[in-house]
Amino acid sequence: MTVLVLGAGYLGAALIAAHLQSGDRVVAMDNGFSTDWDAVERLMERGSATLVRGDIRDAASVASVVARAWPFQVVYLLAAQASARPDAATPEYTEETNLRGPRHVLEAVRDAARAAGSPPPPVVYGSSFHLYGPGLHGDIDETCPIGAQADLSHLSKVYAERLGELHANRDGMTVVPVRLGIVYGVGPVTKRDFRFVTVPHAFALRRLGGLPVSITPSGVRPLAFCHLDDAIAALRLAPVGVVPGTFAPANAATEVLTVPEVLVRVDASAREAGIPVPDAGVGEPGPSGDRFRVHSRLALVGWNPRQDVAGSMPGILRHYAGHQRTVTASAPG
Repeated sequence: MTVLVLGAGYLGAALIAAHLQSGDRVVAMDNGFSTDWDAVERLMERGSATLVRGDIRDAASVASVVARAWPFQVVYLLAAQASARPDAATPEYTEETNLRGPRHVLEAVRDAARAAGSPPPPVVYGSSFHLYGPGLHGDIDETCPIGAQADLSHLSKVYAERLGELHANRDGMTVVPVRLGIVYGVGPVTKRDFRFVTVPHAFALRRLGGLPVSITPSGVRPLAFCHLDDAIAALRLAPVGVVPGTFAPANAATEVLTVPEVLVRVDASAREAGIPVPDAGVGEPGPSGDRFRVHSRLALVGWNPRQDVAGSMPGILRHYAGHQRTVTASAPG
């Protein structure tokens, strides 16, 4: 089996590792924007893999890597400017990557399939559970409406999904967005830059570095989380059972927590590891009001997530503590 992975960062590298472990051939492309290139190159040595430096903002680069990988059984579109922080990238970079990039990918896959006279392989898109917006309650499945968005990065997911739906309806493409919760856990490329890490990782880095921790008032709102291993399993299962030529989103979120509850779990693991945790500012569980419940169609094809934040924090803390570089008070965030 051959797979094309566009975006070899935190998610993409873990996905590549999983496919190589299964004996698959992998062709991957990344532009190195926020990725440890050396780590990805080392990863690609584990099996039949090709790493291309290219950018989904450039249609020619996308067409070239599609031709190089062809024929492939699935393409994973994970290349994106994923951070909501204004200092992570310029608005122009986010728009060009997250809006123009998906169009280039969908068009290149469609055109390659037409030229070969074969059905286009499924495009699995790394979307976000944030698509549903804030203030969720009750049961959330894939039929729930899209909600309000608060930043360009997540707003772009709405466009990319609608673009995928357009190509499914118009061109007979199979487009499978996976609406991921906030992903955490240690993988082949685990970032340390505060602009590009999620809440569990940011809290772990701050406790290890003796940096202050603050929680905004909106932090008491329940959020959906998903461990990296479970996210990779969801991405791989997403095309299974999907009718060819359709648009088929899938939820991949396994745990609903408030930000203070995440901090409670981080601090519990930090204390067990002997990491100083100040008495002032220690996380409180937060209100136990109505929590939404996540349902996923992937349960019907064998997705069985097993990880949670509490059980994962010791490993995350050990990973960061094992690096020589330390977090300093000048770190952003």
